[in-house]
Amino acid sequence: MVLEESSVNFREAPSSISFSGSGFLATYQCGVAECFRRNAPWLLRKAPCILGASAGSLVAAAVVCEINPITMRNEMLHFAKATKAFTLGAFNPSVDILHWLKYVLHKYLPHDAHLLANGRLAVAATRLEDGKYTVITEYQSKEDVIQTLLCSCFVPGYSGMQPPSLKGVYYMDGGFSQIQPVMALPSRTLTVSPFSGETDICPQDEAYMLDMVVTGLNLKGNLANALRFWNALYPINTENGGCLCE
Repeated sequence: MVLEESSVNFREAPSSISFSGSGFLATYQCGVAECFRRNAPWLLRKAPCILGASAGSLVAAAVVCEINPITMRNEMLHFAKATKAFTLGAFNPSVDILHWLKYVLHKYLPHDAHLLANGRLAVAATRLEDGKYTVITEYQSKEDVIQTLLCSCFVPGYSGMQPPSLKGVYYMDGGFSQIQPVMALPSRTLTVSPFSGETDICPQDEAYMLDMVVTGLNLKGNLANALRFWNALYPINTENGGCLCE
């Protein structure tokens, strides 16, 4: 059922939307974005800001630049399956994650991506020299958008040894400083994560042993989340991607 905008009585301004760091489990967030696109597209259209950290920034960019989330999901699953041909999978030094990301972004981002993203796409990155949490929202070109996304997704060692840079400044994964970026109060942010916890939209686990905080995000400390973290870095069951999307 499509939820029409006219049927909703807004008492507050529309929320911004944030996609957390997620690794290969960004397929879950692609599913959420697709659900919005099909059933309540005005939620995406009216959101003043779309935020993302690490792989979540790729989903955020897809939303802002109007790339079909299923297309992004398919690219992630295809790459995840390809890594299984290597010993240690994505951890194998022969697997160049940044090279794949750059290829996908050049392929799908429109030529005017910077105009669509400017002031609306908020990408969390961690400045390499001092570990400072940084949110990038201004872009002068499509290449700026691509470099920003590469910066937010770079995990030293896992993604290579040479960090990407933007305007001469080197960055690493945004999840190291803030895995779930949000707008400053009093603005509202609808949060989306593939890990169960206090996020607005996330998997629901019934029982858990304890709470844990990961760079500002409250998560459930249970076996299900431990397995999700492992799958985020080392996807085991790539055939499950369709289920994750649903």
